[in-house]
Amino acid sequence: MERLVYGNGRIQWGIYAEPVEEVNYLDYDLRTPMGLRIPRPLRRLIANQFHFLGVIDPSVIVAAAVVDLKYLESAFLYVFDRRTHELVEVSDIAPGCARRASISPTPESPSSRYASGRLSIGLSRDRFEAASRAIQVELSLEASHAAPLRICTRAGYTRWVYTQKTSPLRVKGTLRLGGRTTELSSPSSLALQDWTCGYMRRETCWNWASTAWTLPDGRSYGMNLSCGVNETSFTENAFWIDGAMTKVDTVDFVYDPDDVMAPWEISSSDGRVRLSFLPEGKRGEKVNAFFVASRFTQLVGTFSGTVTSAQGETIDITGCPGFAEDHFARW
Repeated sequence: MERLVYGNGRIQWGIYAEPVEEVNYLDYDLRTPMGLRIPRPLRRLIANQFHFLGVIDPSVIVAAAVVDLKYLESAFLYVFDRRTHELVEVSDIAPGCARRASISPTPESPSSRYASGRLSIGLSRDRFEAASRAIQVELSLEASHAAPLRICTRAGYTRWVYTQKTSPLRVKGTLRLGGRTTELSSPSSLALQDWTCGYMRRETCWNWASTAWTLPDGRSYGMNLSCGVNETSFTENAFWIDGAMTKVDTVDFVYDPDDVMAPWEISSSDGRVRLSFLPEGKRGEKVNAFFVASRFTQLVGTFSGTVTSAQGETIDITGCPGFAEDHFARW
């Protein structure tokens, strides 16, 4: 599929088996719920884009994101040491006029960048580079074996969200932190990517769980589960065993929002997913401004339980590291 939005400014909602080369969001005929057409310059300001990469290794977890809300730009980079539970992070935020962030509308060949005096990030299909005073990461990414989940769903009456989840990705490179160099290489280390673009609801919330890991039997395991967004007729829930995707129905996250470090329970309505999540560390932020607000908590920890593939195989998941998230945003 060359473009997501076709000639008359419409979208065919659903899950796409073929690549979507360009998410041409400005060509969408965006209107208010009462039918008033929104002009192109305002459409540009309303759109949201973000690109996230997570790297999971037995000893460390690395995460980075570039966020472009048009009127606001931000990025973060952190490293979590799974042995000491120490988290080192750097983040940056700027008004959209600063032009520190850029995310190309091409999910199959992504190019996302953030550059400031505090933090620089470069994310592409086959490369991840990030640098701050304390952290430097250089990784090659290999995605030829991966089968991304590509999905576009309605968001409210007239809006929509396109997201592309890819897990796992093979990696090779280095992490430098505090004078210490750590080699990150598959199959011990694997990565996942989340590329999202669209016109989200004015108030959006979600829970999310994801991983990229090598199972004890040597097979690769990727997972993406979500609740609260991208659930209108379709879901973005799936897991991959050695690159073969099993689609999952709606997922329930049971946790204590006042104590997110307590154990979580995650299960799907079709019974394919029965997991617990035990947090080990977290990165969080709260922003409550006049126009925008965000309550964001991203956890790192381990998953345990079972998943059942489309072929009927039940797979034991034990001590599998990954991410979970609790997020509210007013865009």
